[in-house]
Amino acid sequence: MSAVVDLGFDLGTTVTKVSAVAADGTRLLDRAVDTAWRETGEGRVDRSPSSVVDAVEDLLEQVGAALGPGAAMRSLGFTSMAEAGVLVDAAGVDRSPVIAWYDPRGTEQAAALPAPLAHAFPARTGLPVSHVASFFKLLWLRDAGLDLRGLQWLSLPEFVILRLGGRRVAELSLLGRTGLLDVHTGRAWQPALEHLGSGPQLLPEIVAAGEPAGRVRADHPVGAARGAVLTVAGHDHAVAAAATGCALPGSALDSFGTAEAYLAAGTHVPEPDVVRDLAGQGISVYPHVVRGTTGFIGGTRTGLVLKRVQRVLGAEHDPARSALDEQTLRLPPGDTADVRVTGYAMEDHEVRIELDSETHTPAHVWRAALDGGTARGRQLLGTLHDAGVPVDRLVVAGGWTRMRSVLAARRDLAPTVEVSDVELPGTWGAARFGAWAALHATDAGADRRPPAPWFTHENTPDRQSTQEATA
Repeated sequence: MSAVVDLGFDLGTTVTKVSAVAADGTRLLDRAVDTAWRETGEGRVDRSPSSVVDAVEDLLEQVGAALGPGAAMRSLGFTSMAEAGVLVDAAGVDRSPVIAWYDPRGTEQAAALPAPLAHAFPARTGLPVSHVASFFKLLWLRDAGLDLRGLQWLSLPEFVILRLGGRRVAELSLLGRTGLLDVHTGRAWQPALEHLGSGPQLLPEIVAAGEPAGRVRADHPVGAARGAVLTVAGHDHAVAAAATGCALPGSALDSFGTAEAYLAAGTHVPEPDVVRDLAGQGISVYPHVVRGTTGFIGGTRTGLVLKRVQRVLGAEHDPARSALDEQTLRLPPGDTADVRVTGYAMEDHEVRIELDSETHTPAHVWRAALDGGTARGRQLLGTLHDAGVPVDRLVVAGGWTRMRSVLAARRDLAPTVEVSDVELPGTWGAARFGAWAALHATDAGADRRPPAPWFTHENTPDRQSTQEATA
């Protein structure tokens, strides 16, 4: 085992994962635990903040034991799903549950947003007026009786870092998914804070992806982790894009997990009216995790839809899942037997399967679910093209790429469609952000994010860090 190890954590919707990565970029080992959610009815899904920390501590202990006494953890980098987070008080005590990004809470608050604020919201925040943005979950918590004054919002990585001994920060890409950031200025959007009645302390210090956020406390039970540099790698889809070489213009990542996200990179933030129009068509604009870039992301609930369809079909696990995969591949293109599946839009609350004939089979239902997601992806990529962000190369990554029927449904979305050969891009990318934070803690400059070449997979020894940083 390498004496210097960087750990990358991915706090995902379905699974919480970690990879230990050597200084030369080689992945040494991986561990994972299921993400524990509570379903409380009416589509509501949440978890306790302590369960997030417990999962990380469990994985940290597992990795420490596996690495043995010869390894020292240089850094811990964290990526995660967006929108979900925790409110903490001045003492760091959590005061809210972690509400899942797809939980419908906030729907009524989004519908009741005053007209002037609803008009300005997408233009300034880059997000549509939808229950998905954290802002509307915070409004729901406020309306449910939680006094937001004196509380502070932390995304999941930021909350875990606080618990491990780091300082309070708000990383830009995750903040860009909350509705609390003005994407044109890179600062808090004051009208949102005023409408919440929270006060300016709701957001801590704003930092870029890969900036150091303190060190693991000296009394941590995993000795090898003590003193390791802590950093927020940022939004999981953006981190995966960096790790798979899709963080420069012309390429896009199809990050296909519970949510499916098409993430392309641009060189600037468009004017507010253009940003508003994009948000209205399902494309959000927010800070990327790579130096000099802006992220354009179109999200769908495709993975969630597919998972629920699998459950209905009794094909969540092998051998039933593999059999469904093979049966679907034998169908002629477009043959759905008039089955229709809906529920892909991020603002949708449910999944519907409509059967308009008696000739359908489970494979027809699965094909309909796949085709519905593909149609939504084609629409999003077309919108990006019309906005001057063309995608000539699409790289598909994520757990769903293990099903051949899923990959076949994505083959015609771009002139070049590739399957990522980077295993676990979220955790590997998070570890490389940790390495960047450890090696560039004292770097000056307005944009402290790592450059795209930092994430090459052709041997990345630390001795090349200076050359890569200036590339």
